[in-house]
Amino acid sequence: MRVDIIGGGPGGLFLAVLLRRYGIADDVRVFERNGPETTYGWGVVFPEGALDELGRVDPATHAAIVAAGTTWTPVDVRYRSSRLLVNGNRFHGVPRAALLAILRDTATGLGARVHHHHRVESLDDHSGADLVVGADGVNSVVRRAHEDVFRPEFEQSAFRYVWYGVDKVFPYFTYIFRDTEWGRFHGYCYPSGQPWSSMIIHVSEETWQRAGFPELDEKESVRRCEEIFAADLDGRPIRSNGAPWANFRQLSCATWHHRDVVLIGDAAHTAHWSIGSGTRLAIEDAIVLADELRAGSGSLTDALARFERARMPRVEKFQQAARRSERYFENLHRYTDFEPTQFAYQLVARSWRITHADIAARDPEFSARFDGWFHSRATGRQAQLAPPPAFAPLWIGGLHLENRLVSEAGTPGTLGSALVLDPEPGPVNRAAAPACRRLPLADDPGSYRELARQAVDDGCAMLLLDLCAEPWPEPAAGPPERVLAALDSLRAAWPSPRPLAVALGPDPAGPRSTGSGPLVALARRLAEHGADLLLLEACGAADEPSDVLQLADAVRNEAGIAVMVDDALRTLDQIHTVLAAGWADLCVLRPAPTETGVVS
Repeated sequence: MRVDIIGGGPGGLFLAVLLRRYGIADDVRVFERNGPETTYGWGVVFPEGALDELGRVDPATHAAIVAAGTTWTPVDVRYRSSRLLVNGNRFHGVPRAALLAILRDTATGLGARVHHHHRVESLDDHSGADLVVGADGVNSVVRRAHEDVFRPEFEQSAFRYVWYGVDKVFPYFTYIFRDTEWGRFHGYCYPSGQPWSSMIIHVSEETWQRAGFPELDEKESVRRCEEIFAADLDGRPIRSNGAPWANFRQLSCATWHHRDVVLIGDAAHTAHWSIGSGTRLAIEDAIVLADELRAGSGSLTDALARFERARMPRVEKFQQAARRSERYFENLHRYTDFEPTQFAYQLVARSWRITHADIAARDPEFSARFDGWFHSRATGRQAQLAPPPAFAPLWIGGLHLENRLVSEAGTPGTLGSALVLDPEPGPVNRAAAPACRRLPLADDPGSYRELARQAVDDGCAMLLLDLCAEPWPEPAAGPPERVLAALDSLRAAWPSPRPLAVALGPDPAGPRSTGSGPLVALARRLAEHGADLLLLEACGAADEPSDVLQLADAVRNEAGIAVMVDDALRTLDQIHTVLAAGWADLCVLRPAPTETGVVS
């Protein structure tokens, strides 16, 4: 069997290693357009667990990669004038050039042929191969040859970034945030076991333009970055290998294979560099593809189909996490008022892959300090041993809640919740948690006077105007007048110390094209008309949290209104994370259907 691999990056080279090591192909050829000494980029970071699969299938290569780099766990967050260390994930950094050399030497040692300075213009030159693998990156020639089948879709970031090296050893993953006369610059530095570190600089398009970068050549651009981060570089120079400022492009394809052609790595999919998984995903693609080819059951097309079925769902989860991470950095303006402790916490938890329990396990001291800070902010007093965030009290209007947990009447999570939604009609149990009654949007606003009076008599502590069934307003239109009239009528009829809430069921797919701006503007208008709280509910049933959490974050931290979120939060750990990161103020706990009580 002959396999032609187009692209000599980590994914393509490791696939060549496995094809020869397993004896899958007797003729493996790798075609790389650059020379063996050419590499764009500096260090490669593998997050915790990213090398586990590689170690399972090739212990010797794994050992060589580990020996060529360095490992660390702390994350260094430099924000305002503060510096916080959080002992988070285990990371391993290795020079990209060293990684490629290890994989290339291993592949050629096993009999693969690597052709450098070979630019592939057409797949016609590879018609003699039994299998052609496109491992040639986001600008893949292989993918373009069958674009009508692969159907790629790109989503381009609004921010720019550039990948440099710096003659200073940062011992940890270091996040630096510097405010300048032009705007905020983000710097991400990390080691690779060398006397230099990698440095990625990330900035909004507006700030990049104001700082004059479009008019600067490469050397001038480097000098300006050295000036911006001078306090962190200790006068050490920044190095450039010619990589330009760029906008990250997230790529997804409808399919990854066609006849005897298959895509892996960045040719098939990309994930934002801020979660450090591009190389990991390419290597894991190579492992699974080799496993399916090795299985030998069915035709080649069957093996490629099994590879795609196995990998695509996992890659999509990484892409979702990467989108969350990317959006976090693009929306840092929301958190300028955050205290450094919460700022650092949110940064660590930004992709939703690290939870409150993870942070507590990896850095108990920071976690305890954070819980104490969160509880003291909620109570105004210090606690020697503070509970986690879900059990901190909260005031909404004139209503004092003992904790941040909400449940629906009759659900398993009701016990222990500070607020119960949708109690049965009639008088509520005054010995139980405060009750919040849901009211539909009425055609006659005057009818709310009697509904509010009855709710007071029944002992309800909060009213909730339910707009979930209402059409989502056009971005420029704002809330319909009938909604504002209903809210005005309710606010006039409902005793002012008692809070008034509004429920919305936004489509989380909408903001991908329109942004969260319309929802933030709507929230502000509702607050002007008396709403104390906004409840954001996921549309339809969901098995895991969706992008509604990101909308809640936008509303809470841009509109300045308290937010309750109902988004398939199954465990207390998830809720602790949401509250601690500042994405919401209250959370509806919905234990999984198989569980009979509160999940701890």
